[in-house]
Amino acid sequence: MTDDRHSNNKGQTQGLSRRQWGQSVLTVGAQLGLSSVGLPMRALSMGAVTAPTLGLLMTEDAYAAQADEHVPNLVVGTGYGGAVTALRLAQQGHRVTMLEMGRLWNTPGSDGKIFCKPFSPDDRAMWFKDRITAVFSTVAGILPVSSLLKVPVAAGILDVVSSPNMDVYLGRGVGGGSLVNLAMLITPYRDTLQRILPSSISIDEMYNTYYPRALAGLRGNRVRAAYFQTSAYHRYARVACAQAAKAGIPWRTLDSGYDMAYMEKEEAGLVPKSALGNEGGFGNNYGKSSLDKNYLAEAVGTGLVRIQPLTEVTSVSRASDGRYQVSTKQIDVLGNVLATRVISCDRLFLAGGSMGTTQLLVKARATGTLPQLNEHVGTRWSSNGEIFMVRNVYTSTGSKTSVLPCTGIDAVDHRGQKVYSMNICIPLGIDTFSTAHITMTQTPELGRFTYDATAQKSVLQWSATAKNEPITSARTVYDHINKVNGATYNKSWFGGKTVGDNATYHPLGGCPIGLATSDIGEVKGYPGLYVMDSSLFPDSLVANPALSTAAIAERNIEHIIAQMG
Repeated sequence: MTDDRHSNNKGQTQGLSRRQWGQSVLTVGAQLGLSSVGLPMRALSMGAVTAPTLGLLMTEDAYAAQADEHVPNLVVGTGYGGAVTALRLAQQGHRVTMLEMGRLWNTPGSDGKIFCKPFSPDDRAMWFKDRITAVFSTVAGILPVSSLLKVPVAAGILDVVSSPNMDVYLGRGVGGGSLVNLAMLITPYRDTLQRILPSSISIDEMYNTYYPRALAGLRGNRVRAAYFQTSAYHRYARVACAQAAKAGIPWRTLDSGYDMAYMEKEEAGLVPKSALGNEGGFGNNYGKSSLDKNYLAEAVGTGLVRIQPLTEVTSVSRASDGRYQVSTKQIDVLGNVLATRVISCDRLFLAGGSMGTTQLLVKARATGTLPQLNEHVGTRWSSNGEIFMVRNVYTSTGSKTSVLPCTGIDAVDHRGQKVYSMNICIPLGIDTFSTAHITMTQTPELGRFTYDATAQKSVLQWSATAKNEPITSARTVYDHINKVNGATYNKSWFGGKTVGDNATYHPLGGCPIGLATSDIGEVKGYPGLYVMDSSLFPDSLVANPALSTAAIAERNIEHIIAQMG
């Protein structure tokens, strides 16, 4: 056993499961205004969390006063890849420190809720921006969305990273993208994985072992058929599915991280509304099994994982002794810098997402702090081929809607390539006689990152023509559906265009597995440095990437732990 291991503990205290215990720790940390969240093993046997036993739970002032430190395992990012990595390491007795740029979202606001109301956003909404940014650029073709909702500048939950021709939407907080996504847990088409992953990765093993493991860990479930067919909140989806079926295109219910049993109780009026109360892009107060409710809760419940929110990694280097040096900046919710520190580690796991991880490594190569990074770092970035559209279906879609979707279609485009599309709602509280869709396609033209030395940041280079093939693929499918059903595109939501083509919620690539890294995510030229997130996927997944990111992390960390001994 290595020196960062400790005695195994089943994590059961007074009837609490390890996950429940971890959730209680996260809650207590938020209630006490703590910056760093985690517990030493000795606290697990006490059955209660009190001020004297908080151990690794620290106030912002206490954390800021800390000197530089060394940890055995450092995970940057608390999204899907980071959460899986931390849990599996801790389960094998390894201590883990996690750094997260965003907040720990467990402290209620003035309205008594963790997350703000969708149509009256406040400082909890946007990450240091003064206005709401949305894929839908206009309402009724007249009012720009950004002009409607101005918000205080603070460390909100939703960030938008803009570059020429592309806006990338990101979740900020403990739980990463799981806090703001639509909770879709989609297993990609088999031929897609075979096309984009190295041949050394067993596709059978991915489907038979790691996708099921990740789906169970994320608590995936599906809408009950009888409920779906009668629910007032899913009328829009039934219309969309019926129109696809009429055009000969199959539809299906989708695996979701939202508790569908809770959703049924919402409609019955038995519990507070969340998905049926228009909560989504700025977080769900109820019903959603985001990472802080599953993987991260279990990880903290081991007593071996510490999470430090509002902590940004500014650079990475490697010391002469082989340890990695990670420079950090801690802020408060208003953006004030509280402290800068250097954390060294034996093993460094980058899980800041496609944008965060790639930008960090491209900067490290350009500035010479990790000079041996190869030419593949910063390449093969994809928007996941995402195209947004709204269709006039000229039949009632209902005034009530579920923001969290549960259905989608499987189609083929003009080239015979697979196209996946999920049915989403337009939550205006009125009958719009419309359906909306996020379509995911292949992306023949990929992006790359360059380093702007003047601005000292890595910048995505995404061509204005990269959207052309995804648009054609999506339009091939929905032109056919429209023709068969007498439907049309609604141009009022995209500034007069038939589709939204310059945004993504699901960025992929930048550190392609097998090229920038080994086939288990170890960065080439840098032993002990691993990429564990969606930046590993070297092309579009043609599916929401949450489940795939968790699955590839499950696979890779299993191999990494085996090598650690």
